[in-house]
Amino acid sequence: MQSPHIEVIARKSAICSDATVSLDLLVKITPPRPDRPPTRPRLNLALVLDRSGSMAASRKIDYAREAASFAVAQLLTEDLVSITTFDDQVETIAENAPAVDKPGLLRKIALITPRSSTNLHGGWAEGVRQAEAHRIERGLNRVLLLSDGLANVGLTDPNAIALEVKSASLRGVGTTTIGLGDDYNEDLLEAMARAGDGNYYYVESPAMLTDLFQTELLGLMATVGRSVRLAIEPSPGVVVSDVLNDLQRSADGRLMLPNLVAGMPVLVLIRLSVPPQARPGPLCAFLLSWDGPEGGIRFERPASYAAPETMPLEWWAGMPEHAEVVEQEALLMAARAQKEAALAIDRGDIAASRALLKDAARWVNAAPCTFAIAEESRAISSTEAALEMGDYTKTSKRAKYRSYAHGHSRPTPPEPKPPAS
Repeated sequence: MQSPHIEVIARKSAICSDATVSLDLLVKITPPRPDRPPTRPRLNLALVLDRSGSMAASRKIDYAREAASFAVAQLLTEDLVSITTFDDQVETIAENAPAVDKPGLLRKIALITPRSSTNLHGGWAEGVRQAEAHRIERGLNRVLLLSDGLANVGLTDPNAIALEVKSASLRGVGTTTIGLGDDYNEDLLEAMARAGDGNYYYVESPAMLTDLFQTELLGLMATVGRSVRLAIEPSPGVVVSDVLNDLQRSADGRLMLPNLVAGMPVLVLIRLSVPPQARPGPLCAFLLSWDGPEGGIRFERPASYAAPETMPLEWWAGMPEHAEVVEQEALLMAARAQKEAALAIDRGDIAASRALLKDAARWVNAAPCTFAIAEESRAISSTEAALEMGDYTKTSKRAKYRSYAHGHSRPTPPEPKPPAS
């Protein structure tokens, strides 16, 4: 297979000869776009849909049915699919099988109606059971769970649920979670997605569901690498002082990156502390490793960065900075501030949350205006407006989701449009 392109971009293209300095390196990993339509791995998709009573509000169940129908329509006949619903009871309305009888599957989806409470864990566990019943050895096996509420029936402990999700992931079944509206437990759904090597989405408007399902399915179909890891090896004397992304580490200390999706760059920002250097030379080495989309083979690709020149601090301080690195620093520091703002709300400290959102706004407003910076500025303003209106639940969910998306180098959705008057 074609290897991803790895580019290491320094904030400044020099280091100091007479002082220790902080230098940001942007590791830009771009999976290749295929020259021709690829033969994608088979999909084994377990759709798990919340049908609790709250799904009746705002036509949420209608949009959920529409999105599930869209997902089924995109599958090939050699793909596998199951459909599980849950309220206080868990029911599989379509057992795991090839996606051959699509009209029959669509009829079953159309009959889903809201009922009672929310046995989220039970629904997810049944989805895993369905996917594992015919797990595709060299395919993509994924539970896609949608919920608008809190887990209040069955197992509800987030740590215990996350451990089970991690176990399923190690057995080859990943988990993507979708939180709909403002009443679900975002910490639980994010933890499940992290543990399940999947994605987490926050959907404010039910009308966005079909587009989101399309994003997830296209990502699955265009996956070119899984179990992606990045090892960082600084040169002697150089210290990795920070990784600005919010990434977990594997047992051997490597950064755990999202799956490689064709044409979608993964951006990781590393901050180095570099002591005085008498001459130009290497500062840091990297090793990217990943499994192919069908598993079985582990691939590796090295990269490194060497400073092209050294100079006195007085000169270094006035050097131009690379715009893309500055942009990523602003987005990631704003993401950190938004996460802290959400945590402040969770503990009831509204004043601290307000101050942290202002910090986030300052980071993006101080950066050169790009499309991404302008989008983030609008999103932060919208979150601040929700805070001032006293909608603390929406404020927390928005802030956490923006932080998650940027920290994991995932695309952020556009701001939802206000309803037509």
